[in-house]
Parts: sequence; structure tokens; C-alpha cells
Amino acid sequence: MIINNQMQTQQPEGQGQGPMPAAPRRLSPGCIGGIIAVVVILILVIIAVSVIFGGRNNMVTKETAVENAWAQVQNVYQRRLDLVPNLANSAKAYLQLEKDIFEAIANARSGINSAESPTQLESATSEVNSLIRDIKVVVEDTPELKASETIRDLMTQLEGTENRITVERMRYNESVRDYNTYIRLFPNNFVAGLFGFSPKEFFEAQPGAETAPEVNLELED
Repeated sequence: MIINNQMQTQQPEGQGQGPMPAAPRRLSPGCIGGIIAVVVILILVIIAVSVIFGGRNNMVTKETAVENAWAQVQNVYQRRLDLVPNLANSAKAYLQLEKDIFEAIANARSGINSAESPTQLESATSEVNSLIRDIKVVVEDTPELKASETIRDLMTQLEGTENRITVERMRYNESVRDYNTYIRLFPNNFVAGLFGFSPKEFFEAQPGAETAPEVNLELED
């Protein structure tokens, strides 16, 4: 009897300690697949946003470089205009000017400031370009002018300015080439179309530039 009482007072192990914890639920394969899909989509969205706005920022930077190079081109063209009146005045005793030089200079200045492309710039300065060629021919053909220290100094400045124009045009073309190439590359071409970035115009040799121009001058007696 004693043994039975002792057995009755013993409780099975684990009783009296509260309910047993529930086993953790496992995610179904479908739920895991959905989470992976969401993560993949988020990664793709982040990549797409990075490509779009990163590409746009690079385009803005390259377009700004083109605009800065263009401003330098305009500056050296204006610098050349500063020299033309002095040259024309120094050679006016030997050169018949069909039009008012100051009117031509004023028109060229306005055209240079408003020009937005190489074609417009060349068109705005065509009259002055012709005048400069005429002056050069007169100076070369007139010993008195070639011997003038003032003329020589002005011609040296003009030559330096024209060399600078060549350099700045080359730098502008390099900036345009970099920009144009960038916006045509994949996927930049889609970004460029989305934000309205379009190719820029190059400076190109004018038709007939390979042939020396014929200059018909009337010299005063």
C-alpha cells in the first residue's frame, strides 16, 4: 500500500510546468517565392532609378561642358572683332570699303551673341571674315603697310586670335563629340530621349575651304 501511495503522488515529468510551446510554422514555398520576387523587383527598381538619374546627371555635366566651350568660342570671335576696326582704319587709305565697317562689326557682334550653333556663328561673321581676308591681301601687297609697326602689331594680334579661335573650336568639337557619343550609347539613348537631350552640331570646314579665295580689291591711287 505504501508503494501505491508513493506511485500515486508522483506526477509524470513535464506536468505542472505550463503548456508546451508550439512548434514554429514554416513558410510555404509559394510565400518564399513571393518574398524573393519582391526583393528582386526592388533591386531592379533601384538599379533602374540609378541608371536613369545617374545618366541624366552625367548628361547635364557633359552638356554644361559643351556650353562652356561654346562661350569660349564666342569670346575669341568677339576678340577678333575688336581688332578689325583698328586694322581697317590703318589700311583705309589703301582699301575701298563698300560698306560701313562699324555697321558690319555691330551686326557681327549681335550675331555672335545670339548664335546657338556653329552654322549661325559662321553666318553672323561671314561679312567680317571677308573683310579680314581683304585687309590681309592689301597689307601683303602694300610695302608701306607691311613696314608699319602698328600694322605689324595688329596683324600679329589678329593671327594670334585666329589661332586661338582654331584651338577653341577644336576644344568645342571635342566636348560635342564626348557629349554626342555618350547620349547615343545604350541605355543612355533612352534616358536622353526621356529628358530631351539631343545631339549638338560640330564645327565643320566650310564648303570650298580647301581652295584659296579669290579677292577682287580696288586700291586707291
